[in-house]
Amino acid sequence: MKILIIGATGLIGRKLAQELASDGHEVTGLSRNPGLSGQRPGPGIILSYWDGKSPEVLKDILYNQNGIINLAGESIAGGLWTERRKKILVSSRVGVGNILSEVILGMENKPLFLIQGSASGYYGKWAESIPDENAPKGEGFLADLTSRWELSVSMLEAAGVRTVFIRTGVVLDKAGGMLKQLLLPFKYYGGTTPGSGRQWVSWIHMEDQVRAICFLVANPGSHGPYNLVSPAPVTMMEMVREISKATGRPAWMKIPDGILQLALGEMASETILSSQRILPFKLQNEGFIFKYPSADQAIQSLLSKSR
Repeated sequence: MKILIIGATGLIGRKLAQELASDGHEVTGLSRNPGLSGQRPGPGIILSYWDGKSPEVLKDILYNQNGIINLAGESIAGGLWTERRKKILVSSRVGVGNILSEVILGMENKPLFLIQGSASGYYGKWAESIPDENAPKGEGFLADLTSRWELSVSMLEAAGVRTVFIRTGVVLDKAGGMLKQLLLPFKYYGGTTPGSGRQWVSWIHMEDQVRAICFLVANPGSHGPYNLVSPAPVTMMEMVREISKATGRPAWMKIPDGILQLALGEMASETILSSQRILPFKLQNEGFIFKYPSADQAIQSLLSKSR
């Protein structure tokens, strides 16, 4: 199939593009910075420029694409949540979704599917017991943002485009995200646990994240929201303990909630201090098998060469 990835130079997008290309798909990636060699997804993948704003340019690029994976969005943890920063987070997600919907609805030959980026933040910062993906939206900036993100493309299903929302949890990868931040103090004096350590972390190994998206691409019966998280969430304290085991270095400090909130403000409350115990209900019901179902397996696979 011909598959377009919006956000193909991001951490997930690069690895996803490589995996889809290796499976025999013809992959085109869109980026606002396609010339940055360090962010290119790899050989055999067409990389094009799109500013995230021009419908006409996007219309030309979408022609003849069988499927679209939209991972566009500025990093949630890329800066303090000032009012200006919040507007950027919204426009880079909701704005792109609105343009994507506008263009697709105007096409005579629409793509077969859209896999839309989303996040477990949909359920709110205290989501320790949700029944399944039909659970209502939670409270907070991330819940509101994620809900608007999904709604920006939700009308496409009725127009005949199979639409999937991937509500991704904490993606574990050495190259970025939470794991990279948690590893930093281990390199100097020992591990540090953010907050009380009792907050739940719903995580997924990068390899399983990519595999899950490919699974959803290949299954025409997959529709609606999916929790892209492992079947075994852990507390933050357990996560730090597993990193300690894998690196062979101690974890002996805690950073109190108040200090993190003072330093990072609202972002701390809704990210590193939030507590989410979420399970991959629909993925597992449809037969997806995790390669790294437990945190110890995931951390060991990522950090086994870190000693």
